[in-house]
Amino acid sequence: MMVPENLNYTSWLTVKQMMNKHFRVIHPGDSLRTVIQYYQDSRLDTLPVVDNNNKLIGVFPKKRLYKALLDGSSLDDPCTPYIVNKPISVSWDLCYDEISMVVRSSKSLVDYVVVVDNHSKPVGMIGTAEYLRGSQKVIMTSHVLLESIFNANYEGIIVIDNNGKILRINPIAEKMFGLKASKIKNSHLERVLPDLKIFSKGNRGIKQTIQSLPVIVSQMPIIADDVQIGTKIAFVDISDMEEMARELEIIKDLQTNLDGVLNASSDGVFVSDVKGLIKYVNESGCRLINDSAEAMTGIPIKKLLSEVPAEVSKTGVAEVEECIINDRNCIVSHIPINKDIYGETETVGVVSTVYLDDNRLTEEIARKWLSLRQQVQYYRDELEKRGNSFDNLVSKNQAFMKMKSDAQRIARSSSTVLLTGESGVGKDMFAHAIHAASPRANHPFVKVNCAAIPESLLESELFGYTPGSFTGASKKGKIGYFTQAHEGTIFLDEIGDMPLSIQAKILQVLQDKQFMQVGGVTPEKVDVRIIAATNKNLRDAIKEGAFRLDLYYRLNVIQFNLPSLRERSEDILPLADVFITKYNEILGANVIGISQAAQDALLVYSWPGNIRELENAIERAANYVWEGEIGIEHLSAQIFQFGQKVHEPSSYRAVLSDVDKEMLMVALKKAKGNKSAAARLLKMSRSAFYEKLGKYNLS
Repeated sequence: MMVPENLNYTSWLTVKQMMNKHFRVIHPGDSLRTVIQYYQDSRLDTLPVVDNNNKLIGVFPKKRLYKALLDGSSLDDPCTPYIVNKPISVSWDLCYDEISMVVRSSKSLVDYVVVVDNHSKPVGMIGTAEYLRGSQKVIMTSHVLLESIFNANYEGIIVIDNNGKILRINPIAEKMFGLKASKIKNSHLERVLPDLKIFSKGNRGIKQTIQSLPVIVSQMPIIADDVQIGTKIAFVDISDMEEMARELEIIKDLQTNLDGVLNASSDGVFVSDVKGLIKYVNESGCRLINDSAEAMTGIPIKKLLSEVPAEVSKTGVAEVEECIINDRNCIVSHIPINKDIYGETETVGVVSTVYLDDNRLTEEIARKWLSLRQQVQYYRDELEKRGNSFDNLVSKNQAFMKMKSDAQRIARSSSTVLLTGESGVGKDMFAHAIHAASPRANHPFVKVNCAAIPESLLESELFGYTPGSFTGASKKGKIGYFTQAHEGTIFLDEIGDMPLSIQAKILQVLQDKQFMQVGGVTPEKVDVRIIAATNKNLRDAIKEGAFRLDLYYRLNVIQFNLPSLRERSEDILPLADVFITKYNEILGANVIGISQAAQDALLVYSWPGNIRELENAIERAANYVWEGEIGIEHLSAQIFQFGQKVHEPSSYRAVLSDVDKEMLMVALKKAKGNKSAAARLLKMSRSAFYEKLGKYNLS
């Protein structure tokens, strides 16, 4: 069945849709025999006549053929004398109601009317049969449309005849009054619904209670040819509306009480939504800003107070700040408004309370708050100084000191840095130092261990995801590490272990400064500096197909290959002193130094775990010695385990003697037998070195 494009039934059918396209055209000069053949082919009673340009010039009705034969014309005679010139034609884009008039007016002359296009060329024929078929389609479509409206209407509808008998009832009315259409059809309405008042004339919007149900009743006559043939009665259930009205009254009362409480406060109260737009301001807030609540509603609260509410709405954590409003010092607290949505707590707004400085309580709050803020800032600055600067990278090694100088210089830029070196050489501290020396120092430093996060979660952790992106995802979505590091630095540790699928997205961030969240449809721009680190040989990984060559070149803009601790042995003891100071503070110990024998052991040991292993060794020793000097007996056995032999001395002196001898042997081995070089390695005078060689018969 044809689907109507609009609800005007007269436009549902056009001539083009109804016409008969199976026809033949006649040209002037065609014989009567040809005309008969065309009639037989098309089975029509009228055929169009066209000129050499195929434009309509007349018609040839079958009646004219009969007249020609009665006149004694031969079948081979031309049909020209019997053509009806200047015929009535119909444009193919006329609608159903327009064609009906044309067909009726031309019925007395021809059985079929020619259908022409916009160039007056015949494209079809239309007559009574086609019109009737079209009419049937209109009636069927109208019936389906009216039935769908009748059954889907929000109102309950009952149709009765002039005697009050029920003709139709829709499902809504059945449900309202507990009726069945099959049981009440042809029953009198008064017996079915005795509570219903029927009026002689139409009425709209009359409230009645029918079978204990409050409804609005509208009664309208059904008119056909100026005669009433029945009545349509519509019912609107207002029980829900009355309940809503009662709830609205309760809400109005609550609103009045809330306004009273908030307006009684001497503090300014501002309520904003999650976007930071003001939804409510109390009277004190209006006086503070010198503006009306209506004028402030809908504007961003950060224009009046600060940007903190936007952060509170994201984090769900209360914030306190100090600000100046119209030359008045104020303390402002921002408290999130949380709502339980499907079992999850979601922040839907923020209440910002402005405490003015015109009372003693507020002055006390401001004083304590300022003191706390200064303390927090002090400790934050101290942590920055102690943990994240190049000054904390202790070294006497000339190559490493030059590396620090180069790193301080490049820290001013935003170029990507690649840190390589063995595990434990301090790549993360070096990355922290670059960030602390950069213009981004006051923005986040986000560290990501690429090897510690499962591959299935790494993409969502790095780039975040939109709400409901996958099964088990938070309905609020999640921001990723790159978004957290915006305007700061992201440190991608162990990048050599990153899966290839994620490497492609990292490359996109490096090239375009944007990425797509998991489940997202629009890219997000981000301003971050990337520092990557690895203890793997990335060129070998590239050959094995485990690392992208293009990503390697994008990461390797500036590279620092941090030396191992055994390559900077002059830094072993200074670093040990730093760790002693650190763990004295942590443990409450009082370690004052390292004995000479222990120092010698530390210097000779190869330190495969580098600085991390040295720190662990000092932490262990500090736990054992607690106060005084760290002796060789406080070090782990592996530190004085040279070669394959594990020393198990029977006494303290045996330990010292064995270690002393082993150190001499190792030093000679490293110096390839050069005694002067071995003495320098152990930082001993030549005479003391030769004396020890003689003592242990090593000369």
